[in-house]
Amino acid sequence: MMQNNQQSLDKVKGAVSTQSRDTDQRLFTKDFIILMMINFLVMTAVTTQMGTLPLYVTHLGGNSIMSGLVVGIWGLAALCARIPVGKLLDTYGRKKLIFIGLAILMADFSMLIFYSTIASLIVLRALQGIGNGTQSTSVATMVADKLPKQKLSIGLGYFSISQTLPAAIGPAIGLVVVENFGFQSLFYFSLSLICLAFVLSFFVKDNYTHVEKSKHVVDENTGFLDLIRLKSVWVPSLIVFVVCFANAAVTAFLVQFGEQKNLSATIVGFSFTMQAIIGALVRVWFAKLYLYFRSYVLVIAGILMIASAYFMIAFGATVEWLVLAGALNGFGFALLIPLMNAVVLKNVSSAQRGRATAIFSSGTDVAYGLGAFMWGVVANFIGFFGMYCLTATMVIATLLLVIAHNRLLNE
Repeated sequence: MMQNNQQSLDKVKGAVSTQSRDTDQRLFTKDFIILMMINFLVMTAVTTQMGTLPLYVTHLGGNSIMSGLVVGIWGLAALCARIPVGKLLDTYGRKKLIFIGLAILMADFSMLIFYSTIASLIVLRALQGIGNGTQSTSVATMVADKLPKQKLSIGLGYFSISQTLPAAIGPAIGLVVVENFGFQSLFYFSLSLICLAFVLSFFVKDNYTHVEKSKHVVDENTGFLDLIRLKSVWVPSLIVFVVCFANAAVTAFLVQFGEQKNLSATIVGFSFTMQAIIGALVRVWFAKLYLYFRSYVLVIAGILMIASAYFMIAFGATVEWLVLAGALNGFGFALLIPLMNAVVLKNVSSAQRGRATAIFSSGTDVAYGLGAFMWGVVANFIGFFGMYCLTATMVIATLLLVIAHNRLLNE
């Protein structure tokens, strides 16, 4: 009798244990969904200004140089924020830094409503970059904490939808609001999105406790320089840096290259729209791709798609070629970025994720910030055609890294 009772008790314990493991393996938990919503709201608020701030600078009496400074200082400030924020995340937890980043953004958008000089705009854009660099690094790190390690690539793919969709709809929303209601209304609109994100952040639970930090306090390789030396950090980060550096030529100069081919800015814009749409759709179906193909194969496919897109831009002379290039670029990035991010985060401890995320994200910031300037110099010497052929060649060259480290990238 006692033996039967013990067997029944063991079965109950086994069932509870299995249920617990199944629960732990869920992707779309309450916290994960809220974090996606926070990121979506903040990125929408930020991207509404992408096409409107240069117009605002002109409205205030500024020139193209001032417009470039207003746009560029945001990325530089975000870059400067990420590294110290990464260390703070691993020291004090994630949620506090999310609060701080969102609070900075709320203060920034509030001041944008009342201060309307070019000097104040430059300062506030820098502050906005710091706030966004803080919250985005914090949210991305907390997302990694919430995801099961076995499903990290898939989860990061889904999470990146909250960045891709704002890139597609944000600029259009910003232009509609400005054309119909003015710049002040745009700042009120963005502020409301940030405030909503701030409220949502109260409902997220931070699992990164003092006990967990103490458990990892003896971990080796916890400094930034030590992390950068890890193959699992620098290899995927370098691959993404090169690809994003090449893509900066598309972001910055595709419209001008289109004009040389007698294509209007509106038509060229279809390429960016297609890139965003395909990128979002691929991320939705990423889990199925991950089931049927090894990650190594998906990485190679992503790189080849991106390189093909740049060759199409160089040789194509019609809108169909540009739209197809946008689709391939979006598909390739949707495969590559989540997989590379997962490689970085899978091979570090929880107490190192903040700094690892900061390193990975900083490479992207540098790639786009430096790339826009460097490709402008290159285009001045060899033209846009030669520039895009060079970007495609650079992307293909990353296959050497992929092949050399195939075991690492196939984990």
